[in-house]
Amino acid sequence: MALIDLTLDTNVLLHCCNQIEIRHDSAVEFVTALLASLTNIAIDEGFDIDPAKNRSLIGSEYLSKLVPGTLPSSLISHLALTGRISIYKSSVNAQLAKKLNQLVTNKRDRTFVKVCSNSSGKVMVSHDFRDFSASKRKTLNNIFSIAILEADACTSQL
Repeated sequence: MALIDLTLDTNVLLHCCNQIEIRHDSAVEFVTALLASLTNIAIDEGFDIDPAKNRSLIGSEYLSKLVPGTLPSSLISHLALTGRISIYKSSVNAQLAKKLNQLVTNKRDRTFVKVCSNSSGKVMVSHDFRDFSASKRKTLNNIFSIAILEADACTSQL
Protein backbone atom coordinates (compact mmCIF):
# COMPACT_ATOMS: atom_id res chain seq x y z
CA MET A 1 0.00 0.00 0.00
CA ALA A 2 1.37 3.39 -1.00
CA LEU A 3 2.20 6.04 1.57
CA ILE A 4 -0.34 8.85 1.96
CA ASP A 5 2.48 11.31 2.59
CA LEU A 6 6.09 11.53 3.70
CA THR A 7 8.43 14.15 5.05
CA LEU A 8 11.34 14.78 2.70
CA ASP A 9 14.68 16.04 4.00
CA THR A 10 16.28 18.59 1.69
CA ASN A 11 19.53 16.61 1.49
CA VAL A 12 17.82 13.87 -0.53
CA LEU A 13 16.73 16.49 -3.06
CA LEU A 14 20.21 18.00 -3.20
CA HIS A 15 21.74 14.56 -3.79
CA CYS A 16 19.78 14.39 -7.07
CA CYS A 17 21.95 17.21 -8.38
CA ASN A 18 25.31 15.96 -7.12
CA GLN A 19 26.62 13.22 -9.38
CA ILE A 20 29.59 12.45 -7.12
CA GLU A 21 27.31 11.76 -4.15
CA ILE A 22 27.13 8.00 -3.55
CA ARG A 23 23.35 8.23 -3.06
CA HIS A 24 22.81 10.24 -6.26
CA ASP A 25 21.23 7.42 -8.25
CA SER A 26 18.93 6.31 -5.45
CA ALA A 27 17.88 9.94 -4.84
CA VAL A 28 17.02 10.42 -8.53
CA GLU A 29 15.15 7.10 -8.61
CA PHE A 30 13.23 8.09 -5.47
CA VAL A 31 12.27 11.56 -6.76
CA THR A 32 11.23 10.09 -10.12
CA ALA A 33 9.07 7.49 -8.35
CA LEU A 34 7.59 10.16 -6.08
CA LEU A 35 6.62 12.24 -9.12
CA ALA A 36 4.84 9.24 -10.65
CA SER A 37 3.10 8.24 -7.41
CA LEU A 38 0.10 9.61 -5.55
CA THR A 39 2.10 10.24 -2.36
CA ASN A 40 2.12 13.78 -0.96
CA ILE A 41 4.98 15.46 0.86
CA ALA A 42 4.42 16.78 4.37
CA ILE A 43 5.44 20.39 5.03
CA ASP A 44 4.92 22.73 7.98
CA GLU A 45 2.23 25.38 8.04
CA GLY A 46 2.72 28.53 6.00
CA PHE A 47 4.05 26.92 2.82
CA ASP A 48 3.69 28.82 -0.42
CA ILE A 49 5.55 28.18 -3.66
CA ASP A 50 6.05 31.95 -3.87
CA PRO A 51 9.10 32.72 -1.67
CA ALA A 52 7.68 36.14 -0.79
CA LYS A 53 4.54 34.52 0.68
CA ASN A 54 6.15 31.42 2.18
CA ARG A 55 6.30 31.22 6.01
CA SER A 56 7.17 27.53 6.25
CA LEU A 57 10.62 26.57 7.53
CA ILE A 58 10.74 23.43 5.37
CA GLY A 59 9.40 25.36 2.40
CA SER A 60 12.00 28.07 2.97
CA GLU A 61 14.75 25.47 2.95
CA TYR A 62 13.45 23.96 -0.29
CA LEU A 63 12.99 27.32 -1.99
CA SER A 64 16.41 28.67 -0.95
CA LYS A 65 18.51 25.57 -1.65
CA LEU A 66 16.96 24.04 -4.77
CA VAL A 67 18.10 25.39 -8.12
CA PRO A 68 15.21 26.31 -10.44
CA GLY A 69 14.91 23.98 -13.42
CA THR A 70 16.45 20.98 -11.66
CA LEU A 71 14.57 17.74 -10.98
CA PRO A 72 14.11 18.52 -7.25
CA SER A 73 12.85 22.04 -7.92
CA SER A 74 10.47 20.71 -10.57
CA LEU A 75 9.24 18.09 -8.08
CA ILE A 76 8.35 20.69 -5.44
CA SER A 77 6.65 22.93 -8.02
CA HIS A 78 4.70 20.01 -9.48
CA LEU A 79 3.56 18.77 -6.07
CA ALA A 80 2.49 22.28 -5.03
CA LEU A 81 0.62 22.95 -8.27
CA THR A 82 -1.17 19.58 -8.20
CA GLY A 83 -2.24 19.77 -4.55
CA ARG A 84 0.15 17.09 -3.34
CA ILE A 85 1.46 19.02 -0.35
CA SER A 86 0.08 18.01 3.05
CA ILE A 87 0.34 20.76 5.65
CA TYR A 88 1.01 19.87 9.30
CA LYS A 89 1.79 21.70 12.52
CA SER A 90 5.45 21.91 13.49
CA SER A 91 4.74 21.52 17.18
CA VAL A 92 4.50 18.63 19.61
CA ASN A 93 3.60 18.52 23.29
CA ALA A 94 6.11 19.94 25.78
CA GLN A 95 7.34 16.55 27.00
CA LEU A 96 8.09 15.35 23.45
CA ALA A 97 9.63 18.71 22.53
CA LYS A 98 12.03 18.44 25.46
CA LYS A 99 13.11 14.94 24.41
CA LEU A 100 13.52 16.07 20.81
CA ASN A 101 15.62 19.09 21.84
CA GLN A 102 17.95 16.76 23.73
CA LEU A 103 18.24 14.34 20.81
CA VAL A 104 18.47 16.68 17.81
CA THR A 105 20.48 19.88 18.17
CA ASN A 106 19.67 21.32 14.74
CA LYS A 107 16.45 23.38 14.96
CA ARG A 108 15.63 22.85 11.29
CA ASP A 109 15.99 19.09 11.66
CA ARG A 110 13.68 19.20 14.67
CA THR A 111 11.02 20.82 12.48
CA PHE A 112 11.25 17.95 10.01
CA VAL A 113 10.80 15.44 12.87
CA LYS A 114 7.82 17.34 14.32
CA VAL A 115 6.09 17.56 10.95
CA CYS A 116 6.76 13.88 10.34
CA SER A 117 5.34 12.94 13.74
CA ASN A 118 2.16 14.89 12.95
CA SER A 119 1.84 13.50 9.42
CA SER A 120 -0.33 10.62 8.25
CA GLY A 121 2.55 8.60 6.78
CA LYS A 122 4.96 9.04 9.70
CA VAL A 123 7.90 8.43 7.34
CA MET A 124 10.82 10.78 6.80
CA VAL A 125 13.25 10.26 3.95
CA SER A 126 16.73 11.50 4.86
CA HIS A 127 20.36 10.88 4.00
CA ASP A 128 21.53 12.84 7.05
CA PHE A 129 23.43 10.45 9.30
CA ARG A 130 25.22 13.23 11.16
CA ASP A 131 22.05 14.50 12.82
CA PHE A 132 20.09 11.27 12.41
CA SER A 133 22.50 8.44 13.21
CA ALA A 134 21.20 4.86 13.13
CA SER A 135 20.81 4.83 16.92
CA LYS A 136 19.07 8.23 16.91
CA ARG A 137 16.70 7.03 14.18
CA LYS A 138 15.76 4.08 16.38
CA THR A 139 15.24 6.32 19.42
CA LEU A 140 13.11 8.76 17.40
CA ASN A 141 11.07 5.81 16.15
CA ASN A 142 10.48 4.67 19.73
CA ILE A 143 9.50 8.15 20.96
CA PHE A 144 7.60 9.55 17.95
CA SER A 145 6.56 6.36 16.11
CA ILE A 146 8.22 7.59 12.93
CA ALA A 147 10.50 5.81 10.49
CA ILE A 148 13.50 7.67 9.07
CA LEU A 149 14.57 5.92 5.88
CA GLU A 150 17.07 6.44 3.09
CA ALA A 151 15.61 7.10 -0.36
CA ASP A 152 16.35 3.63 -1.70
CA ALA A 153 14.51 2.01 1.22
CA CYS A 154 11.43 4.18 0.67
CA THR A 155 11.08 4.04 -3.13
CA SER A 156 9.17 0.74 -3.04
CA GLN A 157 6.63 2.26 -0.62
CA LEU A 158 5.48 4.91 -3.09
